[in-house]
Amino acid sequence: MPVYTKCQVFTPPDNVKKLLDVVGYERNLFGRKVAENSCGDGNILIEIVKRYISDCFRQEFNIETIKVGLQEDIWAAEIDKSHIENCKIRLDAVVEHYGIRDVSWNILEGDVLKENIIDRFDFVIGNPPYITYKELDEDERRFVRDKYETCKVGKFDYCYAFIEASIRSLTDNGKFAYLIPSNIFKNRFAQNLRDFILPCLTDVYDYTNQKLFTGKLTASAIIVCDRNTNNTFINYHNVSNHTRIQVDKDKMKAKWVFSNVENTENENTVRFGDCFHAASSIATLLNKVFIIDNYIENGDYLSVGEYKIEKALLRDAVSPRAFNYEKSEKVIFPYYYSEEGLQRYTVEQFESQYPQAVIYLKQYQDKLEKRKSDVGISWFEYGRSQALAHLNQPKLLISTLITGSAKVYAIDRDTIPTSGIYIVPKDNKQKYSLEKAKDILNSELFLQYVKTIGVISNGNSYRISPKDINDFCFPRNMLL
Repeated sequence: MPVYTKCQVFTPPDNVKKLLDVVGYERNLFGRKVAENSCGDGNILIEIVKRYISDCFRQEFNIETIKVGLQEDIWAAEIDKSHIENCKIRLDAVVEHYGIRDVSWNILEGDVLKENIIDRFDFVIGNPPYITYKELDEDERRFVRDKYETCKVGKFDYCYAFIEASIRSLTDNGKFAYLIPSNIFKNRFAQNLRDFILPCLTDVYDYTNQKLFTGKLTASAIIVCDRNTNNTFINYHNVSNHTRIQVDKDKMKAKWVFSNVENTENENTVRFGDCFHAASSIATLLNKVFIIDNYIENGDYLSVGEYKIEKALLRDAVSPRAFNYEKSEKVIFPYYYSEEGLQRYTVEQFESQYPQAVIYLKQYQDKLEKRKSDVGISWFEYGRSQALAHLNQPKLLISTLITGSAKVYAIDRDTIPTSGIYIVPKDNKQKYSLEKAKDILNSELFLQYVKTIGVISNGNSYRISPKDINDFCFPRNMLL
């Protein structure tokens, strides 16, 4: 069964009307082709058909002419046969109300990403399947990556390919409106998609923290494209706040930030990353092995089930979640520091110094060796070397997910952050104190920046990256 037959979410009626309104699908519709590339049970098609017939009656077309138009001007695709059958039943009921019968609906049973669709459309309107990278099997990933330029890099979502295919299918004057997950605006793996969309993008209708789909946490937006536009700006509509601003496209080269308030460094501001360094926490690539949360003190060892681990190899572990729940954890730290910085054990050194830990780790050796680790990593080390060089000093810890306010925790030199983002002074110079960094991250200014730059998650939370923190610019007097 294709993956997106299990991930279908049908478009609410109000959003259906909005999709059609924003591309002007209202008048002079006869002879203008419209497509819905994943039609499901027909929520969007039904409104398309109603508008099409009403417009044709306004122009005084007869029933037979309208019937031919319905068959030639309205095209759709759906991969699930049962949905197609239900969709046709619903469409038949709609047209019968107008005295039209026996329409041969032009609905393709198949995946438009894999079909050779040669038609070109004046309108493409829809709500693509919301499928994440991890929900795709390897064959699907390979196919999409090879065929669609927006999916060449990283962990793309399936809807990226739908958006690309739909825009490519437009006529030279064609218009496009899709209800999409708004994380494409800031997701780092969506950069190719943003670059592809931007030249023809005219409007964004952002529902911000409104939840449009029952049981789904995805934040949504409508994007509108016009193949014939030469606008140097886009109209950004915050649907929740009933506001609209124009944003220059030149300012939308990386993450799409919909604000006229610039976060730029000048003589009166300072970039956070020039004073402090924010970085991702350790990446073991197998936390269940390295992080120990159920243990018993046993002299120079910790007992973990039937195994023992030398205390000398363990550090206190923290994460934003552990702080919230006051949870005590340890982490195996298979490294040490000297005056020259981080040092790695040879296999012989490690096995000689920590024989009990080796026995414990050997039970997972197969899984440890199958990790997609950095080149040159020994089987007992973390999968990634990120974070390790700067850990051996006092630091701050902040979650990647900000809800309500930024919670910032101070942790000591020896404690290891196992998730979240940690912050240390820039280049160990200690020119500015961590207390000052904490004040800056707790400020209302930083919170507003997070709401602008962060990816909306779960309605009221914003996901940020170390780069977002490092790029934050604040008034110079906040360092005084």
